[in-house]
Amino acid sequence: MARFEYDLIVIGAGIGGLATASFAAGLGKRVLLVEKERIGGSCTLKTCMPTKSLIRSGVMANVLQRAKDYGLTYQLDHYNADGVFPYINRVIADVNSIDTPESFNAIGINTAFGSAQFIDRHHVLVGSRKYSADRFIIATGSRPASIGIPGTDIPGCLDVESLFRLKTLPATMVVIGGGPAGVELGLALRLLGQEVTILEVADSILFREDREIVQCLVDHVKKLGLKIITGCKVKELQQHESQVRITITDSDGTLRDIVSDAVLMTIGRTPNIEGLNLEKAGVEYTGKGITVNRHLQTTQPNIFACGDVTGLSQNASMVEKQSLAAANNAIVPVFKTRQNFEHMVSVIFTEPPLARAGLTEEEAAARFGKRIKIYRYDYRNLRRAKMERQDYGMAKIICRTNGKIIGVHIWGERAEELAHEMQLLKATGKPLHFLHSVSHAYPTFAEGVLKRLGDMAYVDRMAGNLFVRLGLKLLPGFKNNLKAIKAKL
Repeated sequence: MARFEYDLIVIGAGIGGLATASFAAGLGKRVLLVEKERIGGSCTLKTCMPTKSLIRSGVMANVLQRAKDYGLTYQLDHYNADGVFPYINRVIADVNSIDTPESFNAIGINTAFGSAQFIDRHHVLVGSRKYSADRFIIATGSRPASIGIPGTDIPGCLDVESLFRLKTLPATMVVIGGGPAGVELGLALRLLGQEVTILEVADSILFREDREIVQCLVDHVKKLGLKIITGCKVKELQQHESQVRITITDSDGTLRDIVSDAVLMTIGRTPNIEGLNLEKAGVEYTGKGITVNRHLQTTQPNIFACGDVTGLSQNASMVEKQSLAAANNAIVPVFKTRQNFEHMVSVIFTEPPLARAGLTEEEAAARFGKRIKIYRYDYRNLRRAKMERQDYGMAKIICRTNGKIIGVHIWGERAEELAHEMQLLKATGKPLHFLHSVSHAYPTFAEGVLKRLGDMAYVDRMAGNLFVRLGLKLLPGFKNNLKAIKAKL
């Protein structure tokens, strides 16, 4: 008779929990998946999917407004955005229909709904039912963080979850926080016709990203009418009849008010650890999340944690990778896997998107000094982009002097897809000039951006080769014109 009812209990059915439960079930383990609300987690139900759906609506509105750029003429005095939130709810329902309790039961994963509370290191209580397991993985995710600004409890103050419970879009919106969520949502609302102002305490929005690329983005979104105020501090929010008065201190110390229909708080997330009774299981944690080692093991050897609840990364793709590592280490400890954030790729879904993998120019310079080489390709030179009237953007690849890629930054049309080919080169250690010999279909963004960057690196490699330089100098009928060729690419 088995000592415990389950080999593994996974607490939380978001991206991390679903990945870990499926991994363990695939190896024939007895798995219980515990979820407090609905399967899918915050990303599917409250943040990632609804946010990207709202962005898609904004993109479509922008396309309609720019129809004349594509040779189309028709009357468009006004479009109604009242159907945007019902559309988002349909998307959530469609995505959520894929992961049902029945679908998991069919592959050997039992499900239980309710709040899980540890009794000890091998037992949890879900509702009135007690379950036991040899191993546990905590993947309870995170929720919008609160901030010590007076007035955040007023009706007109929203967060990234309550925004999607609205019936209609506010005509004016102030977004507090210029990070990825704030910029994505702020720009999407602007494209839908709302007046939007982003407030950021730092001297730039997206301050963790490459400064040059962010400046390209800022210049573009300002042309679209998005207002950005940086270096400011929000002092207080007050309900002012049906609107909200936001009192801020500008970068020069000036105190002033901004009035808006609503305020959207996008100032980060906090881990969901309350109510788990982690003390009873011997699991240590801080305000930043559950403490784990490099194998995602908590201070209790049979209990692991992954995803947002650890405070290590809120990137969905890295959460899944982290979760699979936790599942492997919990189920097959003889082949331990370490968490690794070196090859993380991320996308900020602005219009157009901003994709990134690896170091910024500032980070690369701090680590390697002058032993780096930077390649840039402006979308203004891209034939496919001109055809689609999307010829604004910049691809910036940072390499070591040996051509190995250490930073990828692409802001422009298809950036979210283009970054993956560069990520593959980076993760496998291939030099940028490798792309010179790889065929790409024409006319595509991949051929126009990535292949050209590879060509540039290849020309540099040729120009740096002593035998090539000597041959071009000494052989009759040849001369070194490589610099001109590179400039034309």
